[in-house]
Amino acid sequence: MANRDVFSKILPNVKLGTRYDEDGREVQVERREDSDATAKEQDTFDILVAAGYYRARIKGLSAFDKVVGGMTWCIECCDYDVDVDLLFHESLSIGQKIALVEKIVSVLIDMKCPHSLEPHQVQGLEFLAIHPVIQWLVRTSVENRAERGQRLKRFAIGQFHNHYQYKSDKDNLTKIRLASTHIKAIQEVYGPKRLYERQEAPGDDDVSRVRLTLLEYGDPGPMFKSSAERKAAQAAGEAEELDLEEYLRSLSLAKEDLTGTQKRIDLDPSARHELQQHYAEFKLEMETDAQELKAQNQQKRLEAAKIALEHKVKRYCKDNEQLKEAEKEQDQKTKEVEEQLNTLNAELKAHKDTADKADPKLLDKVQSLLQQHEELKKSEAEFKESCRTDLANLQQQIDDLEAFSAQDAETQAAALAGEEQRLKELRLQLAKRNRGIVAIERKLDAIPDRTELAQYQRRFHELHNEMSGKHLETKQYYILYNTLNDKKRYLEKELTLLNSICEAYNEGMMSPHGREDFIRQFESIVDGVKSAQDKVRHKYNEERMRRDELNEELQSLLELQRQYALAVKQLTRECQRCEQLQQQLRSIRSRTQS
Repeated sequence: MANRDVFSKILPNVKLGTRYDEDGREVQVERREDSDATAKEQDTFDILVAAGYYRARIKGLSAFDKVVGGMTWCIECCDYDVDVDLLFHESLSIGQKIALVEKIVSVLIDMKCPHSLEPHQVQGLEFLAIHPVIQWLVRTSVENRAERGQRLKRFAIGQFHNHYQYKSDKDNLTKIRLASTHIKAIQEVYGPKRLYERQEAPGDDDVSRVRLTLLEYGDPGPMFKSSAERKAAQAAGEAEELDLEEYLRSLSLAKEDLTGTQKRIDLDPSARHELQQHYAEFKLEMETDAQELKAQNQQKRLEAAKIALEHKVKRYCKDNEQLKEAEKEQDQKTKEVEEQLNTLNAELKAHKDTADKADPKLLDKVQSLLQQHEELKKSEAEFKESCRTDLANLQQQIDDLEAFSAQDAETQAAALAGEEQRLKELRLQLAKRNRGIVAIERKLDAIPDRTELAQYQRRFHELHNEMSGKHLETKQYYILYNTLNDKKRYLEKELTLLNSICEAYNEGMMSPHGREDFIRQFESIVDGVKSAQDKVRHKYNEERMRRDELNEELQSLLELQRQYALAVKQLTRECQRCEQLQQQLRSIRSRTQS
């Protein structure tokens, strides 16, 4: 209130802000309006809301609460800790606000923020300095959240693959686990075992050495030809097969004696035939298992390809539906544009018809143009006349100067002295005028301008808030003192009553009459205590009812404020719409006139 008494002049670029005094009542104070700062403020809140800090939408919160809360939220999203209590109060003093913001500024320095920010700038809500810091914090928090999301996604995928498997994979692992035991048994039974051992040194021919090695493990192998026989076959065109019996007779068993003393046995044709048949069956069984595994793998690949194709078909169907919807929307927009075009063409045609019929107006317009032409001619003649007058004056001055130069020296000296005296007088007058101007400028400079007045007002308001806080704190101390004093008084009364009861009890118990007096006195004391208790309870209920009424009034006022804000928003939207319509109407009129 004091600010309005001192600065009573209402400035056109100053608006009223709402504040609260120590008793909770609203106080209107002047605050300087800056269009750039207002735009930055709205842009800052929009950035915070777009980033996910929806607390900035609440109408009842102050701008300081939104800015500090948004900065703290962004810092926490960047995995930095800041010791800030987000439950702010409207009656914070300047020192408390600056101490609150200093913690955030220290964390910004640790985060290596490229923009400098001071605590008093946040406390003074200087959005020209706050806006780039909020932009950097939001961008950093979004990048950090994206990186953290990717990291959590990779961790989740790894945990999924570690702790979960598809049913088909489980079935395949079960089959492999069951088949591995059988495969190991088959490998142990049908594995290569050395049945014979050569006693003679092998020949130089590679084919003969290979076949002899296969025969040692019970495999006769294909019928090969030696190198000499191949050469003879090339020369003569015929070859002889190697005699299997001759090689079998040169082999002996390798199982009976491991020290080198082994018995020599011969492999008869029936045993050799059984061995070859057994090997053929085992080979056929292994080929069958390999074909089954190959078929299973091919089936898995086909199933995976089928699933991938189904996903592609679903995605293409979804894209097709989106394209159809977009096509419908585009068709609808095209129809709307065509309707608007037809409407504008009709209006243009109507305006043209009106212009064709409006001959008198055209005549009036031509007459006005002719009048303008006559006025221009008159102004031209006047200008020429003024030029002639100036030319005559200049010619007269030239003649005077020529006449002056034709005079003698004494006359010229007298004339120069007169002109110098006149020049001095003019200089004195000019100096006097300059002194007056300087005095007026000093007086104007002594008057504070709007910026200084706004700064003084803000400082006075901050001091007023600090004094209000101190007053509220002192008031709370007084209330606490009164409460403790009342408590002390009640305790003293209680102690006095107890002492009197003890004294009266000892005296009253000596006789029946004294006992009755003691009982009556005790009952009167109890009644007095109950009446005092009822008074205190009644006062407590009254204060509680007053608190509830004030809360209801506060809620109703907040609801009314929300309704006012909604109405202002709707009115602003309708005003913008009206301006757009007026602009369209003006453009249509300009096109029709042209």
